[in-house]
Amino acid sequence: MSAVWRASRAAVKRRRLQTFVIGMVVLCSTTTVLLALALLDAATSPFDKAYAAQRGPHTVAAFDAAKVTPEQLARTARRPGVTAAAGPFGQSVLEVPKGWLWMAGGSLTVVGRADPGGPVDRVELLRGRWATAPGEIVVASPSGGSPKPELLGTSLAVPGSAPLTVVGFGTSMSKSAGAWVSPEQMTALRPSGLQMLYRFTGPATDAHLASALTRATDGLPEGSLTGAHTHLDLRKAFSSLADAYLPFMTLFGVLGLLVSVLIVANVVSGAVVSGYRHIGVLKALGFTPNQVVAVYLTMTAVPALVGSALGTLLGNVLAEPILRVAFSGIETGGGARGGAPPGGWAGWRRGQRPQLGRGAGGP
Repeated sequence: MSAVWRASRAAVKRRRLQTFVIGMVVLCSTTTVLLALALLDAATSPFDKAYAAQRGPHTVAAFDAAKVTPEQLARTARRPGVTAAAGPFGQSVLEVPKGWLWMAGGSLTVVGRADPGGPVDRVELLRGRWATAPGEIVVASPSGGSPKPELLGTSLAVPGSAPLTVVGFGTSMSKSAGAWVSPEQMTALRPSGLQMLYRFTGPATDAHLASALTRATDGLPEGSLTGAHTHLDLRKAFSSLADAYLPFMTLFGVLGLLVSVLIVANVVSGAVVSGYRHIGVLKALGFTPNQVVAVYLTMTAVPALVGSALGTLLGNVLAEPILRVAFSGIETGGGARGGAPPGGWAGWRRGQRPQLGRGAGGP
């Protein structure tokens, strides 16, 4: 076996160009395939794990406070198929001026919650503290990170009420609200709506979630449900850019591997055709036919294995910036302390992956 290895090593040194080409093609192909697999994994599982970590609602439902009472909505949490629910929370819409904080102006949906925790939709505080008294408000941070601490203390004028002072910045993967205030402050805002957050059993599909919400709200006054959205739309937005990259990377990776096989086969056949004298010398030295074949296979296998190993290392190094670009600007909550990747997929920047499992009925 040592004689086969020495002969193979000498052949590799003689054919440096072929060796370099084989190694580079396999390296590029392995890197591309590894990046495609990383994107596939990132586009399918981490959102579900991160959403489950924050106990994100499967459905966020809004109701008309003039047509339904909080007691009636509270009873919907005990309907069959509802595994967890939060609310009812008072909901109001405020108008913010252009240039307030980072906003372009317009409507801001505000919800009254006593604390950021609870069985559903755990809001992650990124700066400051929770609003616990009248005149305080916590604003949902924009995608891509936490606002600067000097923005704490900013005031928002509210018609017919005292100004609201920003005491904290939070984030929620469910996008259930643009801001949160205490229940006492929400009463002062005279809310026109009520919000319920539901988690359901069963498969996470549009049809199932729609039927589950219908069952949960069955018996409520007609027209009391004014709107609802599910986590499925958020999941699609989360992975849309990665889904666009995935087919191209997979295609180029597979094509690269096929080209590698063709190049290796061509190098082997060319070496055999042009190496009759070399093969004759090997046989004269006592090499068996199997040993001759082993020499030529080793001659191509060595650069291929080296290229594959280097491609794996390079793919791991490039996966982080590629994933950061693929998921940039996506609001994924701020659950870094709970295992969920924060806004802009910052968890990938630190090399962390969420380790929490799925909740009942999907993410």
